[in-house]
Amino acid sequence: MIESITLRPIRADDDIFLFGLFSNAHEQDFALLDLPEEQKTAMLRMQFDAQQLQYHERYPRGNFDLVLKAEKTVGIIYTQRGPEEFVLIDIVLLPEFRNEGIGRALVAELIRQAQDEQKALTAHVRKNNSAWRLWQRLGFEAVGDDGVYLQIRVPFDDV
Repeated sequence: MIESITLRPIRADDDIFLFGLFSNAHEQDFALLDLPEEQKTAMLRMQFDAQQLQYHERYPRGNFDLVLKAEKTVGIIYTQRGPEEFVLIDIVLLPEFRNEGIGRALVAELIRQAQDEQKALTAHVRKNNSAWRLWQRLGFEAVGDDGVYLQIRVPFDDV
């Protein structure tokens, strides 16, 4: 892992950062809507709240962590290390910290941990997301397609 990168469990007082990160990642979904900014923000908030609820309900044993670079909050990584497989639930970095190798290092470390425990690592990625190229370079293969998202998996011979 990159030396100055650490993880910290998310706390209730991280909500402002989390919503800002979510909004940044999803604002293009609302860019063409002819709505006042307040309505777009309210829609983003509803989607954010629904996503957080879904993540916590679906992955009750998940690790929901902030990504810190030299003590500065730069993103999130949500994972679940289950009894049968590891799941990369979500990973998002602020735009100014993308393409620095942070995401690659975090995912590579998760792959290493899954391999150490001889478990599969699965995730989902939006079909048009440029991160899919990174996932492929790290060894992920598409194993499912619902039309919007690809289900991806790091194949292990001994899993």
